[in-house]
Amino acid sequence: ETMLPNQRYLPISWLHHSGRSWCCVLGRPCRSRPEGRMRNYLSPLAEARDIPPKGFGSFAVDPIPMGTVVATFGGTILNRIDFETYPLEQRSRSIQIDVNQFVLGPELREPGDSINHSCSPNCQLRNATQLIAMRDIAVGEELTYDYATSDTSDYDEFDCACGSDNCRGRVSGNDWTLPDLQNRYQNMFSPYVQRKIQAAQLVRALTKRDAEHLINNFDDNPHQALVHALRIVTGMPNASWKTLVAQVSPDLEHRELLYGADQSSLDKLAQQLNERRTL
Repeated sequence: ETMLPNQRYLPISWLHHSGRSWCCVLGRPCRSRPEGRMRNYLSPLAEARDIPPKGFGSFAVDPIPMGTVVATFGGTILNRIDFETYPLEQRSRSIQIDVNQFVLGPELREPGDSINHSCSPNCQLRNATQLIAMRDIAVGEELTYDYATSDTSDYDEFDCACGSDNCRGRVSGNDWTLPDLQNRYQNMFSPYVQRKIQAAQLVRALTKRDAEHLINNFDDNPHQALVHALRIVTGMPNASWKTLVAQVSPDLEHRELLYGADQSSLDKLAQQLNERRTL
């Protein structure tokens, strides 16, 4: 009721208390740049360096105690379709914050962009975009975190050469589903990834009764009928239509058709759900 028209608002879960005021986790200090995006942040206890041929990385220049905020990823919030229109190099400096939302890194590299992956990291997510030291970090150590704790899409998959004993060899958008990682990184996943992990435990096929509900209500209100069915098969009982579609449809063009209520696409989705029901 107090929101103003034509203004952008962030969920309360993206805020943290700095001790004297509330700050946006997308950047510190908490204010927009002139172009309307949030700032990157790298702790003064670290610095970004060019490390050919690897690219860039961030290294501790002073001892970093466990729990210290080391970096915050800033940028422009985009859905997947808009995100895909940007150059690959810029997308590789981005972070996924929800099933269909990404914080696109700035056009030019900034210090906060230079946090590399490791399968044995020394940093972890505090929330959707903020990294903290998960242990004491000594001078000269590179700051790293495991991308599996933030990414569930294929926008930044690569062969891993971190060299750790835990190295997976390949970093993919499905790594978050690995039981070993879920056990190792309890309470370290991005909030939306944690919701996906919890939802996976609730996933089930439609029963005959569920399918009958879908069919009986589809003609009168296809959107509502599909939302009800999709919440069951995804294990996400409170998810929005856009989140549900992003969850079940990897094809971006097909998503747009569903978002636009294309009747043929809605019919096809209902048919697919009905065919996968249990007896």
